[in-house]
Amino acid sequence: MPNFTGTLNSNEIFGAIYNMIISQQVFADNIKGTFSSLVDSARVDGSLFGDQKLYYSTDALKTKPWGNDAEATNLLALHRPEAPKVQTIVLNQFRQISLTVDYYLSKRAWSTEGAFSEFTSVMIGWMRETKRIYDSTLYNAFFGSNETSIGKQMRQVDLRSASSGQPLYGLTGLEKEKMEAMLIAQNLADLFVEMKDVSRDFNDYGHLRSYADEEIKVVWNSKFVNKIRKIDLPTIFHKDGLVDKFAEDILPARYFGRAVTESDIGSGKIIGSDGAYDSSKGTLRAKEEFDYNGQHYFPGDALATSGTYVAVAGGLEASQVYIESSDVICKIVTKMPPMMSAFEVGTSFFNPKSLTENHYLTWGYNTLEHLKAKPFITVKALA
Repeated sequence: MPNFTGTLNSNEIFGAIYNMIISQQVFADNIKGTFSSLVDSARVDGSLFGDQKLYYSTDALKTKPWGNDAEATNLLALHRPEAPKVQTIVLNQFRQISLTVDYYLSKRAWSTEGAFSEFTSVMIGWMRETKRIYDSTLYNAFFGSNETSIGKQMRQVDLRSASSGQPLYGLTGLEKEKMEAMLIAQNLADLFVEMKDVSRDFNDYGHLRSYADEEIKVVWNSKFVNKIRKIDLPTIFHKDGLVDKFAEDILPARYFGRAVTESDIGSGKIIGSDGAYDSSKGTLRAKEEFDYNGQHYFPGDALATSGTYVAVAGGLEASQVYIESSDVICKIVTKMPPMMSAFEVGTSFFNPKSLTENHYLTWGYNTLEHLKAKPFITVKALA
């Protein structure tokens, strides 16, 4: 049936009168889930006092040969450690959701008090649900598109034949997928062994670190998880706790991507010199919430393929978008990038002049960034 236009239907017997509306129902519980497990695990307490959290990272000390009696003259020598690296996470982002309702003229659109109350409560409930959507999509888009190439934090799983460069020795179908899963499992097992050893390869500071199995967290791209699930998972992932790692967090494929860089802005690139988007270069997605070209986007949403984006007056900044990458297998961390909460306040006031009631939900959080003292590893497929 078409959308309701406000027209009642003429009665089949008495044409001069019209059939009444039987009932009005407002759908509630619209958002069942938001893939919020990542942002929920990343939440850290903020405060109304101060605006920064400081994360300190120190390096290992040194050894040297002992000189026996000759060491007596070195008794008063000083051996200061290197100054620690300090990362600042700043609570500097603030958002607000606004909603106006009334209990007088808009009530005339509803046939019963129950239907009107249901509609009003659903709309007020949308304020918390909208914040859930914002927090989850913002964090997921950041997590999936964030990368660091320092040390060995960019990994590739070669899914090609070493001799011909062709995909998996000419295999197709289930055999090809099983081989892909075996190669991914082998590479992850090797990576976990490397992470358990003492090295400087898995943090941005180059500090000496090693990591325990239980602190390694794998966040999978659903595209690869769904392929691997079609084969004999326990057989392929039976060693080194890989079955447990496989069962960890999963994000939809749309959240995985890479940043738009200056090299993408120019003729023939993902973003043309006129700001026009070349959709053949990949799906351009929002990294934050914004309105553009008459449309509203939450993080992770695909942008329309028409219009201009960057490099023109009024266009989007490159930092506001990312390019979806189909080759990202997973992200590996030992500590989630923090999501700090400053405050969350719901307020309202009644305007006696217009007989309206304004509701506001206001909150603060930090600019998202990964912890440089901890691993943030991107595993990609080379196919």
